[in-house]
Amino acid sequence: MSLTAALLAVMLAAEPTPELEPVIEDPSGVALDGFFTALQRSEQSERGALTRVLHLGDSSIGLDGLPHALRRRMQTRFGDGGAGFVFLGRKSADYQNQAVRLRTSGWTVCYIAYGCDRTGHYGYGGHVFRGEPGARTRIATLRSGELGRSVSKIELWYAEDPRGGPLTVRVDGEVAATVDTRGPRLVDRWHAIAVESGAHEIEVRPGGRGTPRGYGVVLETDGPGVVWDTVSLIGAFTSRMLFFDAEHLAGQLDHRQPDLLVLGLGGNDLRRFSDGSIDTPGFARQLRAVLQHLRAGRPELACLVVGVVDHARAGPHRVRGHHTVAIVAAQREAAFAEGCAFFDALAAMGGPGSIRAWRKLDPPLSAPDLQHLSAAGRDKMGGIIFEGLMVRYQQFQRRAERERPEPSTR
Repeated sequence: MSLTAALLAVMLAAEPTPELEPVIEDPSGVALDGFFTALQRSEQSERGALTRVLHLGDSSIGLDGLPHALRRRMQTRFGDGGAGFVFLGRKSADYQNQAVRLRTSGWTVCYIAYGCDRTGHYGYGGHVFRGEPGARTRIATLRSGELGRSVSKIELWYAEDPRGGPLTVRVDGEVAATVDTRGPRLVDRWHAIAVESGAHEIEVRPGGRGTPRGYGVVLETDGPGVVWDTVSLIGAFTSRMLFFDAEHLAGQLDHRQPDLLVLGLGGNDLRRFSDGSIDTPGFARQLRAVLQHLRAGRPELACLVVGVVDHARAGPHRVRGHHTVAIVAAQREAAFAEGCAFFDALAAMGGPGSIRAWRKLDPPLSAPDLQHLSAAGRDKMGGIIFEGLMVRYQQFQRRAERERPEPSTR
């Protein structure tokens, strides 16, 4: 079966079937085993079995479109593990987590894309939020739907440093914790709050002294289920991930314990392919360095690289078909070299030029800028990736069954 035929079959199938050619490419056959092992525990309803995913990407995951398409499908199938990591503030209006209601104002932001923090301590989400007077963040569970209605575990992610001050966390209007973030040196901290499982509103405010340094808030349920963290890095080039201090980043991931890294960068790097400042070998080397950097503290972390969608433009630059083909080739090469799986979004759309065809559909599946998918397109792409993952998951289960030792007859 050709790749195109397989993609069409995946889009049309109500349930994944063993005969399908996987659209998630994995020559090793084991790149996603760690993720699938955790997913199986969640599926078997083991007590507290949360499967955590870190989905890191550029504006291709803006507005939480693609991540939420995957989160919704995963949580419907395996259980609602919660909204996951939520930023304390917004650098871009395109930041959103659709699993919560979020209101935030008054925080100053240092964003990794600008290299604004010489320490390289950008937290789990690549953003440092400073609590100026009047700053406030409100995060609430959803009011409707089957998912996002409950939370039982809340965790504040912050750091102590000499400029710090109090951060107060209120739950449903009552003070649940006040932490003093002032200390002699920069040290990452976390503060966990247990609440009765159900609907809650969380508010985080600085206490009026100093400018406390915060990263975000994690919301989870007791499980079992899937938690899909959205870390959108709007406008970031892939190489900006190297601005993370290695030890700090390793500590952040060690505390969060994700079972899968999904990396969806490259859209902004198409500008460099367009102006000739980078080529396939050069970008493959860069992406390999980024994957090594992100996984340095957890080299066994399962990973999936999501290739760029088709583009007609990248910012002010015109993008031609050979540019997208070139960057996808680099992404595939780097993914396989680092032991990751790969999803070819360009092929899923139909190849170079498909961004215009997707725009003409009803409803349109690409945005007017011809470099992003529409809301409907992001949901469609999420469905394709989800079904591809489920095909691989079924293969993992069959392999595990074959490799299971025969019970002793003695």
